[in-house]
Amino acid sequence: MWRKVVDIFIVPLLFVAISSALSIVSTSRTLKWGARAANAEPIEEYLISQYDKMFQEVGAEYGIDWLLLSAIARAESEFRFDAVSSAGAVGLMQIMPLVAKNMGYDREQLFDARICTEVAAKLLHENNEMLDLPQTFDKDERLKLILACYNAGYSRIADARRLTRFYEGNPDKWNEVADHLALLAEPEYAEHEVVTAGGFNGSAETIAYVCKVMHIYRVYKTNIESI
Repeated sequence: MWRKVVDIFIVPLLFVAISSALSIVSTSRTLKWGARAANAEPIEEYLISQYDKMFQEVGAEYGIDWLLLSAIARAESEFRFDAVSSAGAVGLMQIMPLVAKNMGYDREQLFDARICTEVAAKLLHENNEMLDLPQTFDKDERLKLILACYNAGYSRIADARRLTRFYEGNPDKWNEVADHLALLAEPEYAEHEVVTAGGFNGSAETIAYVCKVMHIYRVYKTNIESI
């Protein structure tokens, strides 16, 4: 089992670590970038992106660190409000139209950077509520689980946590949950008695995503704190 897990995880994790480090190092000292999006304000100085103020406002409303919102936007779209993925995810925070529809928004609204960010913040908040983790829960582990839910969906992560618990692992440790998330690609585990959402083949993407966002978030925090 572990050999399969290593084969699935190691390559994408190394790729993310190297590419993220290279992409961030050029801005790690100043963190003052030029505006790049068509609907941004005229070029001015800012800490992370042209969306700093918006992220701060939305973050304050939903109790989410604005630097985390910034890190998600960097990882998802490179701060492009008009980004559309091959899977159909839309906007600055790469929201799937069906998810937005279930929350009362149509696809075109997701091209509005603020609306897209508000939808993302609501998703993050809802995932945190559904995970129902205690206040004393480790902050980094909480973030990793929330980000995994954001990428793969709450039901997939809930299944992986139940599998982890069933096999006497720690469902509160992302690394252990990630191992069991990968197992959902196999029929034996996809049809397990504790699994409700069926098989899942996207574990490598989700694991790489969590690693990438957490890395960017830590770099942002370190540099902001040093200013």
